[in-house]
Amino acid sequence: MCKSSKMRHGVVTVCKVTENNYVKVITNHCIFYKKDFMKPTDITRKTIEDVVNHLYEATGAATFFEPPTVKFASADDHWFTEFKTIISPEHWTPQEALNLLYPDATAKTVISFCCPNSREAREGNRKETERPCELWARIRSFGDQALQNMRNQLARWLQEHGVAAVAPFQQDDYKLAVKNLQSRWSERHVAFVTGMGTFGLSGGLITEHGVAHRLASVVTSLELPADVRPYGDDYTAWCIKCGACRRRCPAGSIGNTLAERDKTKCKEYQMKTIVPTRADTYGWMDFGIGCGLCQTAVPCEDKRP
Repeated sequence: MCKSSKMRHGVVTVCKVTENNYVKVITNHCIFYKKDFMKPTDITRKTIEDVVNHLYEATGAATFFEPPTVKFASADDHWFTEFKTIISPEHWTPQEALNLLYPDATAKTVISFCCPNSREAREGNRKETERPCELWARIRSFGDQALQNMRNQLARWLQEHGVAAVAPFQQDDYKLAVKNLQSRWSERHVAFVTGMGTFGLSGGLITEHGVAHRLASVVTSLELPADVRPYGDDYTAWCIKCGACRRRCPAGSIGNTLAERDKTKCKEYQMKTIVPTRADTYGWMDFGIGCGLCQTAVPCEDKRP
């Protein structure tokens, strides 16, 4: 059985080779083989947390972020199906995401981790009113590269230990997602399902460590106990609706309710105000810069208000 799908850096074709129980993976860069998965009994939630914390140091993510928080959700959680109505019919369920690389695997668990932005970056961004400070921009550009390595290496670690695993965000078409202001795997919505936090007026996810963070996730066939959402299904439970993020937004893209969030205004402000001078302001090109003003100098910056 073979299946093809677009990756961020090309096309991947996955073939199940049943006669020798291997999976053959062909990308536009190389061909490699990996042993088909089996259910290991020695991997626990604590094991995954330890791996994530090790990768936090090994990938250099510790340069940009505070230590990560890891949460788990069942791949069968009802929210993943509802996202096809709430976000888009194109938004992947965990099962669809895992089948991009493993056509015969069954998704059991979604692992999400949250890396809060460094205190220094947050302090610098509090002082800004038009564009992000340099430390904040570094996180968005280069901290994200470390985060990508963390999610990829977590998936690879699981694969090497006999478990089917995929980092769905890496399988999405990033340029298309930016153009459409909509991805096929929303790290924020996935984190909400795991119990990581709820949405604020800005659309950011308010966690126990605040809204100034970056998120990543992996889907796996390994079955692990899910976290209980302390807020149930109330997706704005931790937002106090104070309006501080609305007042901080230089684009005027945040309204009085989450439904009034205007992502187009946010994008247009960045493209017209921040991007044109990025070479002179920050000294590098090609990577995302972001803004993040709505995530700093607000009550939920580094804690649940």
